[in-house]
Amino acid sequence: MESVSLAYGNSAFPFTFDPTRFRLVVPHEGPPSGTEEHLIESPPLADLARGRRVLLIVSDLTRPTGTREFLPLLLGQLGGAAAVRFLFATGLHRPLDDGDKIAIVGEDVFRAYPMLDHEPEENNTKVGTTSLGNDVEIDEQVLRHDLIVLTGSIGFHYFAGYSGGRKSLLPGVASKESIQFNHLLVLNREVPGRNPDVGVARLAGNPIHEDMVEAARLVDRRLFVHNTILDSAKRVRKTFSGHWLEAHQRGARDYFDHHSVRLEGKRRLAIVSCGGFPRDINMIQAHKALEFTQYVVEPGGTIILLADCLEGTGHPSFFPWFRYSDLDEFERGLRADYQVYGQTAYSLLSKARRFRIICVSSLPDKQVRAMGMEPAATLDAAMSLIDSDLAETGYILPFGAEVLPSVET
Repeated sequence: MESVSLAYGNSAFPFTFDPTRFRLVVPHEGPPSGTEEHLIESPPLADLARGRRVLLIVSDLTRPTGTREFLPLLLGQLGGAAAVRFLFATGLHRPLDDGDKIAIVGEDVFRAYPMLDHEPEENNTKVGTTSLGNDVEIDEQVLRHDLIVLTGSIGFHYFAGYSGGRKSLLPGVASKESIQFNHLLVLNREVPGRNPDVGVARLAGNPIHEDMVEAARLVDRRLFVHNTILDSAKRVRKTFSGHWLEAHQRGARDYFDHHSVRLEGKRRLAIVSCGGFPRDINMIQAHKALEFTQYVVEPGGTIILLADCLEGTGHPSFFPWFRYSDLDEFERGLRADYQVYGQTAYSLLSKARRFRIICVSSLPDKQVRAMGMEPAATLDAAMSLIDSDLAETGYILPFGAEVLPSVET
């Protein structure tokens, strides 16, 4: 027998299993060997920043990026800048308070540099229109700077293909209208259903990604990217910096090589942890682990999702969408009044209709049931809800938001 610790918020559930019957699905990162640094198609940041007004765009609390780990090195390269400020890429996520900002950048940095907030419904300036028709509006504070450093981490994203890079601008610091236009591209324009060109690990031909890239090109002469790849302990393992597009794409290829796993076939059961806080900070973020797990579970099979959801379901616009229980009616409502997190709710409910999802969380049972899932207080309680023969074999995904499994066909 073997055992694994499955992260849950800031704690974990132990799970003992027979390795001949359960398959552990984890990234193939290799042994730690220090941080690899890659500068791609760009002069060093220190040269670019000299005498210029620099804006560092950093991620919010909803995703680990290693910000506190890489900032000392990054700020050391900005010593010759005329000014350095921070802007938090909150997109349509909740605003950050001072405690949140200190948690992200550290107290010394928080006290030493101006910290700016993004407001998606105010003070945004149009910088152009994409070929798909998106009128791109960016926080006007961005445009007051000579050099914009896009920071963040590269990982799988269920409709943008990958996080990082251009996402720091759109949706990170874009207007509500620009974000909604971009995310609506997840649906087909002319016929019902999800756009088949939109998907995890997909960049070429993905209209959401391509719209984001076009938006970044509108300000690209000012851009420099500094993206990390984290290991399973959320430590910086690699950095890809330099040209905002080329460095991000190089990092995405590297991430895929080490975080995609081929499996022999689908199974009837999968136990998945999002990877703990902040990956399971709310249900909107936790849904990403479900997105990846669905590819290795048989239709009608069972997924046990471990997602603490310390901050509840997420954005206030998310949970009300579960007033729809019929997916066709849901899609019609979404097209009539598109909201970004309505699309996430639709995606979650569609999975709950195809699989039995038992959700271990701190959410009220009533909320979990409204989202089409079954509640359980612990992993043991969840396991007790399934038949004994089903509980004897399956997949275990300790880092469900960081591994893309696929099956041989």
